[in-house]
Amino acid sequence: MHPSGLERKRHQTWGASGLLAASWHEGDGHCAPEAVVQGYARAARREGARLVSGCTVTGSEVEDGRIRAVVCDGGRIETEQVVVAAGAWSGPVAGWFGVDLPVEPLRRQIVCTGPVDGRDGPTPFTIDFSSSFYFHDEGPGLLVGMSDKAETPGFKLGRDDAWLGGLSEAIARRAPALGDLEIRSGWAGLYEMTPDHNGLIGVSEDVPGLVYATGFSGHGFLMGPSVGEAVAALVCGERPVVDVSALDVARFADGVVTPEKHIV
Repeated sequence: MHPSGLERKRHQTWGASGLLAASWHEGDGHCAPEAVVQGYARAARREGARLVSGCTVTGSEVEDGRIRAVVCDGGRIETEQVVVAAGAWSGPVAGWFGVDLPVEPLRRQIVCTGPVDGRDGPTPFTIDFSSSFYFHDEGPGLLVGMSDKAETPGFKLGRDDAWLGGLSEAIARRAPALGDLEIRSGWAGLYEMTPDHNGLIGVSEDVPGLVYATGFSGHGFLMGPSVGEAVAALVCGERPVVDVSALDVARFADGVVTPEKHIV
């Protein structure tokens, strides 16, 4: 743990009991997802792409095993290629094209606190891997989260306070100085989970023209730039610079699953 953003007297109240090791790097980055997405959108438009928002995809047209069109609430878009990158909704979307992607939605929740008294500099993203409890700067306060082992799959986007008990216990054990901070806001979102908690990247063997990039189980934003390069190559029928064959959905065919261990 690295509490450099809190004053020294708070440093003494951090729970270090049971820690085996810790790491920290001052060069680690922290990005705002909405700003990154807007940056990609501007770059895409600059290169001639047309981005359509507020348009709901409702189905597909597939004939003789080949993609003919994507059906939207505003009409149909004729195409022979589709990239399924719909996050938690990727399973149902791929199903429209007759492709099975083992992706389930799983709710994750966070809270944002009020101001942290005495903070004299940035507080780095900090995570306790034993519990998945984490926090980082969010304006004058902190964004705090933790996975809920009792959560069940489903498209649940509403907030539920039932998970706060486990969060409070983790805070008391690892960062008791944060225990008195006021909760100001929060939200719920969806992870797209695969059986081994690793992503799915590949080209469908059953439906030519369908490329998928999904199921990152929380890693998607971090891996986004590299995944984009790989997907662009697959769409063009080229071999990606990085070998992504281990992330093909075919790895689940034999029923052997080796889960990623540090899912948050």
